[in-house]
Amino acid sequence: MVVHTRHVLRPDGSNLGVLGELMPWIREGVLNEDAESAALHEELEVDPHDLIVEKPRFGAFYGTDLEQTLRKQGTDTLIISGISTPVCCDTTAREATSRDFRVLFLSDGTATAGSGAAPLQKATLEIVNDTFAQVLTIEETRRKISHAVSDTTV
Repeated sequence: MVVHTRHVLRPDGSNLGVLGELMPWIREGVLNEDAESAALHEELEVDPHDLIVEKPRFGAFYGTDLEQTLRKQGTDTLIISGISTPVCCDTTAREATSRDFRVLFLSDGTATAGSGAAPLQKATLEIVNDTFAQVLTIEETRRKISHAVSDTTV
């Protein structure tokens, strides 16, 4: 199962919460349903079978039915990729681990933007790897999946 997430808030601000205090610019509608900044990247290939979760906070579990959906599918392991590594990806990994999901976190499949991005990316990967997930490259993850599949088919 592939899950895409979008950080989307209600246009009336009713689920804005403290985000409006911490980041007043959010009140300008940058995370509203129709805002370009809340859209999935235009080049992202979304299969009709993929799940799109609209999340009201940085993590994919808070205020969504993602956990119930994953449990219903029998999912026990998540592979996390996306942006922003130290915010959304990190928060989702922490939430997933707290819910007893195994987490594989893609070091080269997550990204951090802005000034000081490289050291922030590195530090986040180190923290996540120490406590919340296995941090792997995309290729390492492919090999791990291939090995797991071949072990179950023997």
